[in-house]
Amino acid sequence: MRSIQTKFIALILGCVLLCSLVIGGAGIYNAQHMADTDSAQIMNLQCSDKAREMNALLSRIEQSVKTLAVYASGHLESAERLKSDPGYLESYTRQVEPVAVNAAANTEGAMAVYVRYNPEFTPPTSGLFWSKTSLDGSFRQLTPTDFSGYSPEDTEHVGWYYIPVKNGKPTWMAPYLNENINVKMISYVIPLYMDNETVGVVGMDIDFAVLEELVDSTRLYQNGYAFLVDDAGNVVCHKELAMGTSMAKTDASLQLVAEELGNGTSGSSLFSYTWQGQQRRMAFRSLNNGMRLVVTAPATEIDAAKNRLVLQSLAALAAISALSVLLTVCMTRRLVKPLKELNAAAQKIAAGDLSISLTQPTKDEVGVLAESFQQTVNQLQKYINYINGLAYRDPMTGAKNKAAYQEAEHRLEDQMRMGRPTFAVLMLDINDLKSVNDSYGHDFGDMLIIDACKIISKSFQHSPVYRIGGDEFVVILENDDCERYAALLEVFEQEIQAHNRQARPDSQLSIARGIALYDSATDLVFANVFKRADDAMYQNKAAMKERAARAKAGAEPEPVL
Repeated sequence: MRSIQTKFIALILGCVLLCSLVIGGAGIYNAQHMADTDSAQIMNLQCSDKAREMNALLSRIEQSVKTLAVYASGHLESAERLKSDPGYLESYTRQVEPVAVNAAANTEGAMAVYVRYNPEFTPPTSGLFWSKTSLDGSFRQLTPTDFSGYSPEDTEHVGWYYIPVKNGKPTWMAPYLNENINVKMISYVIPLYMDNETVGVVGMDIDFAVLEELVDSTRLYQNGYAFLVDDAGNVVCHKELAMGTSMAKTDASLQLVAEELGNGTSGSSLFSYTWQGQQRRMAFRSLNNGMRLVVTAPATEIDAAKNRLVLQSLAALAAISALSVLLTVCMTRRLVKPLKELNAAAQKIAAGDLSISLTQPTKDEVGVLAESFQQTVNQLQKYINYINGLAYRDPMTGAKNKAAYQEAEHRLEDQMRMGRPTFAVLMLDINDLKSVNDSYGHDFGDMLIIDACKIISKSFQHSPVYRIGGDEFVVILENDDCERYAALLEVFEQEIQAHNRQARPDSQLSIARGIALYDSATDLVFANVFKRADDAMYQNKAAMKERAARAKAGAEPEPVL
């Protein structure tokens, strides 16, 4: 049979576990969603911050070139004079030259600055070109490129002029390697117009390392990094791929990445892809020069926080479940324990044992039941004690009767067999009761017996008093009362004397007494102690009668020992 505790535990644990699974599952799902959202926000935010930093650099470069272009346009009198007056061409170039060099010197990463005129109406090497011959060198004047040696379609050598002119707007050129000084450069060129006619271009070559440093300084998680590609998905700056490498052609898995970068779309989510067998995620932003700044990191590192959160949630769920089990067991034990106690008490009562005491009070229905049950047992015990009192109590004197005396005798004999109890038996007998009954009647004699019992009970308040015969009483002195029996007998004598001083001559009491202390060396059974006490009482009775006879004859009474 399954116990109530087992049923309670099964019910509560089922509810707790079900709630834990539902709430824990929802919590884990939300935790995963929040972790994914947070990681996407972190990567997009870092990408945006780095893109703003790079755009700020590009904007400063653009502003320097634009300032030079405005100056050059503002100080040019006319395109016609530039075409027809070689002297003006020369003086105009000398006028613009210091401004151009100063602009380049104050532009971060500038490696060269140039102002070139339209080769259709000016000499092929006209204009100015100042450049650094090394990264830590100063600007030096060099001979401008000779347009006559190249075709306008030769973008490799003169594309820096014809592409911006063809575009009709300021243009960022693709990065290239200056083999003369072995420096990767990127150029920003602004075409100059006057009277609806192209008069030339203004441009600067920038050390591409200033952008690469920003890219290389980007760190995400443990192994995340950043790289640059152009709008066609070709690598511009990458820690593993060479410049100009087509991402789509390098690995089939990067085809979708190249398409995504070519679209130029970006948002708050991350784009997933596989690179060299590793699942990765990326975010990107478009820069002012048309390039794409990409930040990427392994999916395992991005999901590490999410996985930790999931593990923590599972651990918390397991801990809550374990705690729920513990609390459930404790609560059910606390709930069932009073019921078990009630059941045990009922079994004791059924076996006839009413000495029960319920010790698990609770402030609930079980507690009310237990209290009612205890009150019922208490009332039943009172009735039984009352009945036992009638069975073990002398109805006339209220002292314990002979049946109670016999139970006490058996109890002490058991103690005598088990050890060495400390007790004494005091035997008491009312003198001359028969003559009082004959002279005044039994009712008067009963009054004397009652008075004698009161005196005995008052003198031996802490010891049981038994009426074992008509005028015979026994007091069993144990422990402390046994040790101070002499003082108690003195009190007894004083009580009798006090009674007799106040009583009429016919109501005075004379009580013989004899006492015997238990001696383990001689007393084998209780009857041995009782017999010695009884013998001592009869000796005392004889002595009292002899003293009374001498008193009546006028003789001096002797003290009774």
